[in-house]
Amino acid sequence: MTLLDSVRAGEDGILVLGNHPGIVQSILDFDFLAGKKRPSVVGIIAGTRKAQKFFFGPGEILLPCFSNIARVPESVGKRVRWMLNLQSGRRSFDSTVSFFERFPDALGGHLFAENIPEFHATELIRRYGERYLIAGPSGVGIVVPGALKVGAIGGVDVSQLDAGKLATPGTVAVVSTSGGMTNELIRAVAARGKRISFSMSIGGDRFPVTSLTQVLALSESDANTKSVVYFGELGGEDEYEIVQMIKEGKLTKPIVCYVAGVIDEAFDEHMQFGHAKALVATKNQSARAKRDALGGAGAIAPESFPAFLKAIEALPSGDVHDTVIDISAMEKRTASILSTREIVDLQSVPVFVRDGKLVAREQNTFAHAAIRALLGKDISPETSALVENIFELLIDHGGHVSGAVNTMITARAGKDMVSSLAAGLLTIGPRFGGAVNEAARAWREGVSTHSDAAAFVEEKTRAGLLLSGIGHRKYRVGIPDPRVAAFADFAALLKNHPHYDFARAVEAVTTGKNGNLILNVDGAMAALLLDMLAEKDGFSDAELQELIDVEFFNALFIIPRSIGFIAHFIEQKKNDEGLFRLPDELLFEQKRGEQGGEK
Repeated sequence: MTLLDSVRAGEDGILVLGNHPGIVQSILDFDFLAGKKRPSVVGIIAGTRKAQKFFFGPGEILLPCFSNIARVPESVGKRVRWMLNLQSGRRSFDSTVSFFERFPDALGGHLFAENIPEFHATELIRRYGERYLIAGPSGVGIVVPGALKVGAIGGVDVSQLDAGKLATPGTVAVVSTSGGMTNELIRAVAARGKRISFSMSIGGDRFPVTSLTQVLALSESDANTKSVVYFGELGGEDEYEIVQMIKEGKLTKPIVCYVAGVIDEAFDEHMQFGHAKALVATKNQSARAKRDALGGAGAIAPESFPAFLKAIEALPSGDVHDTVIDISAMEKRTASILSTREIVDLQSVPVFVRDGKLVAREQNTFAHAAIRALLGKDISPETSALVENIFELLIDHGGHVSGAVNTMITARAGKDMVSSLAAGLLTIGPRFGGAVNEAARAWREGVSTHSDAAAFVEEKTRAGLLLSGIGHRKYRVGIPDPRVAAFADFAALLKNHPHYDFARAVEAVTTGKNGNLILNVDGAMAALLLDMLAEKDGFSDAELQELIDVEFFNALFIIPRSIGFIAHFIEQKKNDEGLFRLPDELLFEQKRGEQGGEK
């Protein structure tokens, strides 16, 4: 099986190094037009962001981003076959080496940058030139119609891809050092009723990693390719590689060549024509000399560009069966501001009443829907029940806690429900309600590092850190928090509960120092949720850590407590006691204490 056969068989996973949204989007548009069920781009190496939004067809998707190649997880890495390196010329060498060290079984890639230092380019040739198919430095990349697009080749607009008929495999290989002319030739071939078998922009820098000879040898060995179209220019000696291959019988398929730059003969001195090697250094590097050599060897080498286009038109086309694609919806796409998913499925509205009667429904429906919305996936009945228990027990803890107090004071100041709720919610933090997430972080750290509980407590204490999830003002050893006791029953539903066990082990250490340093409701729910999500819902260690990093666990306090705050707001509005102020006697006691030296 040749490399092109492997590509056509589905070896298409592309890891993008650097960020160029237009080029990445064009690859996704190619994938969709080609009828692929999933994008070929598997990830982007792009700084600190975790994801970047793109379109796949008319709909939006998020592509994962990673800070460096080493952080690409195995689940993503197993698909990687191609590199699209969009980084600067100075950075391209190091990142390319890192890529092939991590993915030695890859098939190749594309170096987009031009003016990569020549020492780097020649070293890349030495290391990878014989083993991988690499377009560039400089150019637009590689395309195999219906199968693979690496780079800007074929265009970056969906209408350009459609005009090039890149969803339909054909028989004509298109090869050029020039990126711009590669795209023009793809359009020219399509406009003349042909379809391409593959195309590659070798690159306009002096030292392309994959040589013209290698690309033409690939076309010769490809059963799908029946002819070759080549565009060259003055300077360099690439065309003499074609001459040599024809003379040695290594290139037997018809090849139509055009070499641009005869205008150079009109100047007193040779001119630089764009690319690094497009400058005549010796007589045999002129456009005319190379045209003559190609024609003499048996290639079709027209004297003018219109004649070149006619020669393309004369090539055999084979059977062309284009798939008719309506791209109008893709041309009118508008990106949403934030979310890429519909939190509530309005096509599946739950039924509560039918024929004038209540319909029997499964338990824990709100909790199930809420947690599913937060996680973006369905959850087990056990997790759903735990979340329902958490929601019911955390709705309120009395009117004396800071969040409820702020809500009530704001309500009595005449403010509306949203303002009053916001005032209450803004008090949630490390000292009130916001410790659930940090408790989860502590238990995750302890379990993942296989820490001894006593050593763990000692380490945190010496560092002057609070142990989130430990301690209560009201409850203590012998007077347990009934909510914690209710949560504890869920441990019996699990085969293993390492986070809960670690939390209890920490509690055994801390209560030995102070009876109030018990496992509190924050710590218990955090530990059990970690264990439940891992065992019952299949969350990996990395996914649990990600939930901690995005503060998921605090949501399990905020959601139910919001209802409690609203209840306090409604009560205050009903009672309408007017503006709240501290009692005068309290102020008098405070002033007397200050005068007496009390603090």
